[in-house]
Amino acid sequence: MNNKDKLNKISGIIALGTFISILFGHITENDSIFGFPNAMMLYFLMPSALIWFGTRKNGCGSCNQTCFVSESKQDTDMKN
Repeated sequence: MNNKDKLNKISGIIALGTFISILFGHITENDSIFGFPNAMMLYFLMPSALIWFGTRKNGCGSCNQTCFVSESKQDTDMKN
């Protein structure tokens, strides 16, 4: 397992944990769970979700393809 996979798992677990705690606070109608407002938890959720999305397997994250596939397809499109 390389560093990208480890980072992906860590950020995914953090993102799920913060989402569950925000959801739990919304369901129980608590304004603050850990001593600060639940809306502040979004500052932890969004970066960890973006890191998880960007470090998925097989490349870039937005299209989930490797760079090699994207570049070769782009080259053939440019020739036509």
